[in-house]
Amino acid sequence: MKKIIVTGVTGQDGSHMVDYLLKNTDYLIYGTARRLSVKNHENILHLEDEPRFELISMDLNDAHSIRDVVIDIHPDYFINFAAQSFVAGSWDYPIQTWITDADSVLHILESIRRFAPVCRFYNAGSSEEFGDVIKTPQDESHPLLPQSPYGAAKCAARHIVRVYRESYGLFAVQGWLFNHEGVRRGLDFVTRKITYGVASIKKSLNNQVVPKPLELGNIESKRDWSDAEDFMEGVWLMLNQDSPNQYVLASGEMHTIREFLSLCLKEAQIEWESTGDGEEEVFKEKITGHIIFKVNPKFYRPAEVHKLCGDPSLAEKELGWVRKTDFSGLVKKMYENDFRIVSNL
Repeated sequence: MKKIIVTGVTGQDGSHMVDYLLKNTDYLIYGTARRLSVKNHENILHLEDEPRFELISMDLNDAHSIRDVVIDIHPDYFINFAAQSFVAGSWDYPIQTWITDADSVLHILESIRRFAPVCRFYNAGSSEEFGDVIKTPQDESHPLLPQSPYGAAKCAARHIVRVYRESYGLFAVQGWLFNHEGVRRGLDFVTRKITYGVASIKKSLNNQVVPKPLELGNIESKRDWSDAEDFMEGVWLMLNQDSPNQYVLASGEMHTIREFLSLCLKEAQIEWESTGDGEEEVFKEKITGHIIFKVNPKFYRPAEVHKLCGDPSLAEKELGWVRKTDFSGLVKKMYENDFRIVSNL
């Protein structure tokens, strides 16, 4: 039976990837975590009794740990979703971001080259690699112009993947995954911060309690958002081509953070009005006058990527990939999930 290693399984993408593979293959799946003793496994609790899934220990920052796992498992596929993926945090921890997001990819590829050369490797790329974009939408030919330590590390990883593909003949690809969100997204990310925050505000208003305002930075930034679950099929299709190629996975639409917030408030049936401009802008709930949102400059990024929008036409044409959840459906799904969570607190 074929074997697949998936890193980052305690996070959003890795856990969704495991779910997809269990549903669509009969392979054995080994999910890696850095320290099994740390119980941040909410996203994979449903896999505890799954006979085709095993959680194993592997430290991406330790080349020997990676080598030992590749030798022991001898995988047919290696899917790397583990990363320091919080863009804003990469300015605070640039060295750790580079080690985790770039150096580790080199160690994985070298272990595959030496001990499992027929293994097919996928590394998660990012729209942040395009950075200071020169055209919209961005396709596979767009220059890499990163604006953050995170984006730079992902660009370095892309070049490492290309070198091992072209120099050593490995099947190694790194797709460009534009912003992809969902119910398993971490609370530090702006989309989940919005849906969880609005759900908490709704609960407070229902209980006639003064809500804690949601605080965000630049809400005019434009992003291309999709449902993370829709991307898992695209990743698997990339890994199963006759020859390795890399694709943009995206919705092809741009929406501002303001639009995301406004649609979430609409889903919560909260009526509001805006007052003030720029850093002085606040949203007030119409009936009570309570402030439910305000701008906080501390959440501004040192170098902002103002607009990202992907062109998925090549993936649609050559892979037959299509997304299933639209923007409004994504916001609705995330808000309803978070309202269930906060209602049970």
